[in-house]
Amino acid sequence: MDDAIKKLFEVDSNKLPSSIPIFPLDNVLLLPFGKLPLNIFEERYIKMTLDSLKSHRMIGIIQPKNNNNELFQMGCIGKITSYIETPDYRLVLNLEGVCRFVLHDRNLTPQGYFQASIDCQDYLSDLNNMEPNVDRTELIQKYTNFFKMKKLDIDKDVLAETSNLQLLSTLAMLAPFNKIDKQAILESPNISTRINTINSILDLNTFQIVSNKNPNQLN
Repeated sequence: MDDAIKKLFEVDSNKLPSSIPIFPLDNVLLLPFGKLPLNIFEERYIKMTLDSLKSHRMIGIIQPKNNNNELFQMGCIGKITSYIETPDYRLVLNLEGVCRFVLHDRNLTPQGYFQASIDCQDYLSDLNNMEPNVDRTELIQKYTNFFKMKKLDIDKDVLAETSNLQLLSTLAMLAPFNKIDKQAILESPNISTRINTINSILDLNTFQIVSNKNPNQLN
């Protein structure tokens, strides 16, 4: 690919916005290099998406902290890599995780969505696409055990084609963790600590599921 064309699609630190529309989604995790499909049907978020498409094509995904309109302080920028308009007036998007951010403040726009001031400076390493060192076999097996206990399946053939970066993001995003666990994964300072956090959460969840099913095993 021509380097000049490639640069049109890449996001580097100079292209990270300081203000973005934010999309609060409960129990939804977006990580750098992860891919998140979204079904947009509310009018305010359709307007948000169309406004984003007119500029940098980026949206901030962030979790609500509670039912009082409070948000966690960290989210992740997602870049719209594709979208389609449906016959019933929805937008179906694909977002790719770019970089985590800290939320400073937010203001309600006339269109009904929030525009936020954010800071990504402490997380620019998220843009690094170097492959991390991870024991893929062990990690996939832990996830397989966890998903099986939740009566869900993992397509190992699909996972075999992913990079280590994509694997770390994809499985964490797909796993039925609770919102606190997902936020802990998101807020892990770097890739190394994220791997440790994921392993700890998997080990703890698997232990709790087993012990709840077989309480006598602890005696």
